[in-house]
Amino acid sequence: MNWKTAAALVPAVVNALTTIPYEAFVRREPAAIEMLKTALFEQGIVGIKGVPGLACHVEQYIESARAFSALPEEVKNQYAPNRERGDLFLGYEEGKERFQRPDGTWAIDDLKVSYYAFLPDSPCCNRWPEEVDLKTPFLELGSLMMEMGKEVMEAIDLIGSGTGIELSESKVGRLLYYRKSEGSEEKNPYWCGAHFDHGLFTTLLPAHYFLDGREVPEPEEAGLFVRQAGAKEFHKIEASDFDLMLFQVGEFGQLVSNDGIKATEHRVHKAKGEIERYTMALFYGPVPDTVIRSTSILTNDARYEGGMGAACTYQTWHVNSFNRYLVK
Repeated sequence: MNWKTAAALVPAVVNALTTIPYEAFVRREPAAIEMLKTALFEQGIVGIKGVPGLACHVEQYIESARAFSALPEEVKNQYAPNRERGDLFLGYEEGKERFQRPDGTWAIDDLKVSYYAFLPDSPCCNRWPEEVDLKTPFLELGSLMMEMGKEVMEAIDLIGSGTGIELSESKVGRLLYYRKSEGSEEKNPYWCGAHFDHGLFTTLLPAHYFLDGREVPEPEEAGLFVRQAGAKEFHKIEASDFDLMLFQVGEFGQLVSNDGIKATEHRVHKAKGEIERYTMALFYGPVPDTVIRSTSILTNDARYEGGMGAACTYQTWHVNSFNRYLVK
């Protein structure tokens, strides 16, 4: 092996999070790739540690995200999408997603704030604030996440030669800011309700928490919780190492693989009191007119249109997903 010792590839597991050394991954060490696949296929999430330049880009991004979030609401709303003229989501968004509880009722994630943009930068579509330079750190960090996610998808054979799946040129980056709960955790304990990402794959980062302008460790009650396929309970993902990049599977990835790999169900639990949370996610989809004829159990979902074995485009799945979860 081209690694120091076989022991160096033993995964670091904290509450079921497997982390792979970056050097072992880029060298495609067989043991590292096997652990990567096992984590994603069985646990739904995996981390890669030591991506060059990550820590510096994250620091600049978090600083910029906090500066933008501190702007007056009327200023931020200038960058909200105008859905009356056909804008779906790019730019600033607050409390526009809803998720269904196990009892069938719907809850709005009213404390979740987002800023969406395409990567690579799309000057004709992306809207960037003038008051704060969000653009530079967003694009620099997003580009690093974009390339790593692509490499992981190739390593698990979700895209690439023989799969018939070609990534869309545009990926969707999402700044995520979770407002102070201020006691609302009793009414709704989640910053983000349980759901699956509807796309092909997702790259995300460990979250940063702040109290009164000062960064603090992740509270015990808060954070990202994942439920493995077939499991009854969600478990917390302990990812306090900011040198990690995380990866999980979307529903279209499950459709493409005919259930060979399952989408990752996850939710975000609130921190009590005055604590705020920041992170970033990057979503991948195939070329919009990609046609699949899946035999996955997800073909029973009305968003697929036509049922098992029928033809469905990614654009159909994408639009139907937006219409289901977007607060009108």
